[in-house]
Amino acid sequence: MNSAAQETERDTPVIFTWAEREGSSWWLAVFIFVSFLLHSAAFFLFQGKDPVPPRAVRTAPMVQILTASADPAQRNPEADALLQWIATHDPALMAKAQTVEPVGLLGVTYRPSFRIVRTPPLGAPPELPTIQVPSARDPLALIRSLSPSEKITPVAVAPQATEVRVSDALLSRAKDRPVFAPRERTTATVQPTVVLAGVNGDGEARFAFVQQACGDNVLDADALAFVRAVHFSNGGDAVQWGTITIAWGDDIIAPPAQK
Repeated sequence: MNSAAQETERDTPVIFTWAEREGSSWWLAVFIFVSFLLHSAAFFLFQGKDPVPPRAVRTAPMVQILTASADPAQRNPEADALLQWIATHDPALMAKAQTVEPVGLLGVTYRPSFRIVRTPPLGAPPELPTIQVPSARDPLALIRSLSPSEKITPVAVAPQATEVRVSDALLSRAKDRPVFAPRERTTATVQPTVVLAGVNGDGEARFAFVQQACGDNVLDADALAFVRAVHFSNGGDAVQWGTITIAWGDDIIAPPAQK
């Protein structure tokens, strides 16, 4: 049965007929070898060489020294311009420290900025007013005033000394009542000097400013020096502010000059 089928397949024609290969062909290897030989021959036949350039003798570069000469015949405008450009861009001249000191520089005295009052400082916090009740009047004083009395001789008024008044904010830290002995004198009537003082924790008057001037700069300076010298008791780390009023008395009035 199988042999009959094989005979049927052999007798039946097919659309595509395939050739049966009997062995390998050496023609492809021969053609590749011949192509390699032809390319190698063409490479050696058409090889070109770069022409050898002529050898040039190199001379030393020309050196020109730029010097500033006073002779007009030896001067070159381009060289002068280059020298000026080098001088203006010389970092040694630009980085050179200024050695010339202004006249009187070391004679200027140091003055701290906080001693210059540019704006009037704020005053101390307002104190609560103390209400004083007057003492009762003698009921018989009115009757005695109507009765005839003897001639009363005026009583001599004792001279009034300079008084120091400390505000309540600093009064608790004042060890003793400060006593001020003025060193300056004046011939005019002056008003009390009010000094705004800031006392630190060590009891020193760290800040002192004239809150209200008396009208005499010398007396105001004397009051500031007195306030800075007053020592208060220690307390806290913050600065405590208050006012110290110097009520000038009769001890600052200078006697009239004798003619």
